[in-house]
Amino acid sequence: MSAAAATSTGTVRTEVRGGVLRLVLDRPHRGNALIPDLLDACLDALDTAGDVRAVVLTGAGRAFSSGGDVGEFRARADDREALLAYSERVVGTLNRVILRLRTMPCPVIAAVNGPVTGGSVGLMLAADMILMDAAAFIQPYYARMGFAPDGGWTALMPERIGRARTARWLAFDERLDAREALAIGLIDRVVETGGMDAEIDRQLAPLDPGLALTSRRLLDAQIAGPDLAGRLDHEKREFLDRIAREDTRARMNAFLAGAK
Repeated sequence: MSAAAATSTGTVRTEVRGGVLRLVLDRPHRGNALIPDLLDACLDALDTAGDVRAVVLTGAGRAFSSGGDVGEFRARADDREALLAYSERVVGTLNRVILRLRTMPCPVIAAVNGPVTGGSVGLMLAADMILMDAAAFIQPYYARMGFAPDGGWTALMPERIGRARTARWLAFDERLDAREALAIGLIDRVVETGGMDAEIDRQLAPLDPGLALTSRRLLDAQIAGPDLAGRLDHEKREFLDRIAREDTRARMNAFLAGAK
């Protein structure tokens, strides 16, 4: 398919091919870590998508996304107000992206091309279908960092794999590879490296795009308790409560020292 339109903000690349919006997280030098500019660009791309028959979300380079950029949090850790303001913006905008993906009037596919950690898991949990490269993995990292789970780890993950499994995964910071994620029902397909585009084309062949939104609305109506926006907001409040702790700052220092 030839490209009908392609743009880049420096943090996100978008292109439309054959009526499919491809949204690529484009900070490969930082593992596509989430920062406000990247999340704002995602929102803009989704809000201006127009009449597309599907959205595909993926990452540039070797990673899908490494979650929030720890270096950006640590850079503000000595100024409590600056840290809280930045954290509010990152987690709040991530929540808006998740909610926007859930209201797209067409199927949303997460093409997980590489590792996904932390809050970026919400970008795949918001999708209707999750395809994962055979070499990719998922890991929370919250117990290691001292952050509270965000990005839908408690708001969306239990719907896919259950409450007990989610709690254990978060507490013990396990790393799941693609086939393990498939076995527990977290993802929908494992794709051999190099085969992602062909699998996306096969999945999107003759579909009615509008059924995706109708199905989401009907299914969401069956969930008891607070709506998704409320559950995500609760995650954000817990994240803000923990991010400014001295222990969390020490964990960020240790993490960044080990990454050098």
